[in-house]
Amino acid sequence: MSLTRRGLRRWTARLLIAASVPVGALLALATYAFVVPIDPLEDRTRPGGTTILAADGRVLFTDRADGLRIPVPLEDIAPIVLDATIAAEDERFRAHPGFDPIAITRAASRYRDQPSGASTITQQLARRLYLEDDGSPRLLRKAREALLATQLEARYSKDDLLEAYLNEVYYGRGAYGIEAAARVYFGLGARDLDLAHASYLVGLPQLPARFGDPAATTEARDRQRYVLDRLAATGVIDRATAARTATVPLTFAALEDPGLAPHLPAFVYDELERVTPELAAGDGLVIETTLDAGLQAESEHAAAIRVAALDRHDASNAAVVALDARSGAIRSLVGSVDFEDERDGQNNLALALRQPGSTLKPFLYLAALERGYTVATPLLDVPSTFDDGGGIYEPVNYDLRFRGPVPLRTALASSLNVPAVRTLDDIGVDAFTELAHRVGLSSLEATEAYGLALTLGGGEVPLLDLVAAYGVLTDGGRLYEPYAIERIRDAATGALLYEHEPSEGRAVVPEVNAFLIRDVLADPVARVPAFGSGSILETPYGAAAKTGTSSLFRDSWTVGFTADVVVGVWVGNPDGRPMRELPGSEGAAPIWRDVMNAVEESQPSPGFTTPADIERAAVCAPTGLAPGAHCAVVVEEWFAAGTAPELTETYFVAADRGLAERALVAAQPWALDVALATAAGTGTGEDGDRDSEGVAIVHPAPGSVLYLAPEFGASSALLRAAVPPGTASVIFAIDGKPVGEVTGDDARLEWTLTTGPHDLQVTAVLPDGSTLTSSATFEVQ
Repeated sequence: MSLTRRGLRRWTARLLIAASVPVGALLALATYAFVVPIDPLEDRTRPGGTTILAADGRVLFTDRADGLRIPVPLEDIAPIVLDATIAAEDERFRAHPGFDPIAITRAASRYRDQPSGASTITQQLARRLYLEDDGSPRLLRKAREALLATQLEARYSKDDLLEAYLNEVYYGRGAYGIEAAARVYFGLGARDLDLAHASYLVGLPQLPARFGDPAATTEARDRQRYVLDRLAATGVIDRATAARTATVPLTFAALEDPGLAPHLPAFVYDELERVTPELAAGDGLVIETTLDAGLQAESEHAAAIRVAALDRHDASNAAVVALDARSGAIRSLVGSVDFEDERDGQNNLALALRQPGSTLKPFLYLAALERGYTVATPLLDVPSTFDDGGGIYEPVNYDLRFRGPVPLRTALASSLNVPAVRTLDDIGVDAFTELAHRVGLSSLEATEAYGLALTLGGGEVPLLDLVAAYGVLTDGGRLYEPYAIERIRDAATGALLYEHEPSEGRAVVPEVNAFLIRDVLADPVARVPAFGSGSILETPYGAAAKTGTSSLFRDSWTVGFTADVVVGVWVGNPDGRPMRELPGSEGAAPIWRDVMNAVEESQPSPGFTTPADIERAAVCAPTGLAPGAHCAVVVEEWFAAGTAPELTETYFVAADRGLAERALVAAQPWALDVALATAAGTGTGEDGDRDSEGVAIVHPAPGSVLYLAPEFGASSALLRAAVPPGTASVIFAIDGKPVGEVTGDDARLEWTLTTGPHDLQVTAVLPDGSTLTSSATFEVQ
């Protein structure tokens, strides 16, 4: 408020212009206006409940007990709103001292025949803020309005009063103020209102309860024509524009919000407690969030539609998270497909701890890169057993096949389990866990309980944390904490109370390592051995992606990203009930692809950048070394500067019938089994460890535990034994019940897995009818 001499002269001039006032009355009125105290405007405005907005201003949640209020400064209101309000409500607003003697005289002269209002904008504001509960007779109340209006005019500028009016007046449908009205009626901000929208809204305060009723649209349009006529009469627009605008169709927002992002308010309140606890205890806040309303709607739609089609897989729910890759801002958050479901709908499954399956593998290989591995390093995909302190552990791949030596690139992109477990066994569980914690996966505790199965998703993580961790791969190894609150304003004054401080993130892994893993996850060729060509993960905009499936199909995952956004999807049952053969590539991946496509349509990705400290070099696959004279497969590969191989491979050698391979010692049994031509011979197809005197069970290894990570729906294992040459037939029995018989001495049989401990018995029937038997126990988890 300002009680200056200049203000006094200005107010007095308005009074003299408005009417002929005796000097004595003028002095008395001036003394009253400038001397008698009055509560400041900001003390009289009501804050209302807390309102949560999407990034585009769409209302996501509001405490409607006191109506929706979103105060904005005058500069954030379209100028046509100001012109229309003055033209319709108080055409001499800029000239009078708070009351309008001309309007009063006109109203008095027409009082009996044609009653009309004479209250100025300032008087209406005074009535609303200072006299709302005044039960005095009408004439006395009008006099008080006029006196209060002169006090307000003496202390505030015209723009201050107009701003206060436009933020306080009631427009119907629970909306107080022009910003709230614009959003409730049209889904727009006040700054975006054009002539048609503005003239419609400006007409509502005369009878907001009636005009705000959807059934009274015709009456409201009549009132709009009046506003347009007043704009033409005051010269703001011409008559032709007024007539044309009156016929413009208007699209109204739904009366009740359909519940966009229903899980976000609880998340926002939790974040509010964390970042600014002093505000969390109060009310009357306008919380502006990072949520992209359009992407949120697409995410909810994709999750609901896709899950509805998974009924035959007994999958009931899904969660989706999309984060800004360079800030951690939450762009979409779907906590469940049906918020109204009484049992599970209101649980935010994006925050639930679930087993992540193979989605942890990129972080295993990140840890390996820090310990001298490269993406060309050869890894063995051969039958392997491990003793991790909890018993014999024998991992298998999703398709029960082994591929021998493969580059790290192929092992990761094709999600091969055996190379992953061998890598974890090499670098150590602690090294992997330390890196997982570094990228924000702090829930991976008590790793000794999972042992080597940790890299196949034996721990538990929430989807939100997993998506944030993948963000490390897209923005140069930097971790951003997910957040939803962009800024907070006072609902009564519009004052800024809090604003999220932009972060550069925290460097948690070397940029070049993040690039290398990202490049693998975006490589469609390296993905072919597992997914084939043209898989659902292959996008025209080059997204990187990884799927995951937990034990017994309890969880189906896909997480992927472009340079701008990271999207993660979980599909499953909230109670942990297994689904029916639904891997990540079939359950979560279609939703992920739908959401990524929606992102790309609205915000095309600029593509990934290549760091400076990176180089390409030719290597001989699968050795990861410089090509030798007989190298059969030469490929170009990325390396961190200074790490390209200097040694030349001698893996491929000349042989009588072309090329042969020097199989590594650990791979020699596999090489013999697949009849690979090796430098030591041409391979006979017979097992090197075959015992001609009896039967030996080769797979599953006695005492082993099979952890089948069913990435692509496989649910069987290979039973295999070594039997004497010339065996007539071999009978396999599980838990005393025959499960199959094969002829000859190639003793292998595919068996459908069932969980629990099992006893395997293999009986070889010799040509003379005698039998040899061997048994072993194993467990399936």
